[in-house]
Amino acid sequence: MVGGAGVRAGRSLPAARFLMVIGSLAPLFILWAIRGTRDVSDRWWITGCLLFAAVPNGILFLRWRIAHINNDHQVFIAKSAKDQSEHLLVYLFAMLIPLFGVDLGGTRDIAAVFAAFLFIVFIFWHMNLHYMNVAFAVFGYRVFTVEAATARREDAPTRGVVVLSKRNSIAAGTQINGIRLSDTVFVEKE
Repeated sequence: MVGGAGVRAGRSLPAARFLMVIGSLAPLFILWAIRGTRDVSDRWWITGCLLFAAVPNGILFLRWRIAHINNDHQVFIAKSAKDQSEHLLVYLFAMLIPLFGVDLGGTRDIAAVFAAFLFIVFIFWHMNLHYMNVAFAVFGYRVFTVEAATARREDAPTRGVVVLSKRNSIAAGTQINGIRLSDTVFVEKE
């Protein structure tokens, strides 16, 4: 457990985590809105795709604002940190491009892509990859996985968290004050 909120990883804020997963797929929804499909009218397809792109990210940023207003934060010491920016590239090329390239011409094609989409959501959820969101990069945040401790003692318990920060790197021993988006994702206070 890290800091003062007293939560165990994976035990609270599952809605925020789920919305982060869906929000991370916003670029795909935007591409699908542009591309369209023959079996669904543009009116419904474009509206649905844009809603799937905008609503989860809007709620995520609302969660960020509420956490900031409520001072829902945790302070921890970085024992080690690794820049995970390359995961964003892997995400873009391994997931977005193949799904965009799928033919959405028929109802069965759409059903197959929807099943693949659900599988990807499950994988992102299960592997805690819900922080892979292009919007964070647009706003200048880098993604770090941090082994965090509650104290500077060598024997202090640690846990892995994700820190979104505008820093170029996080050195061992750095104290981080993070706004809690989910149990494992924090935005460093500026």
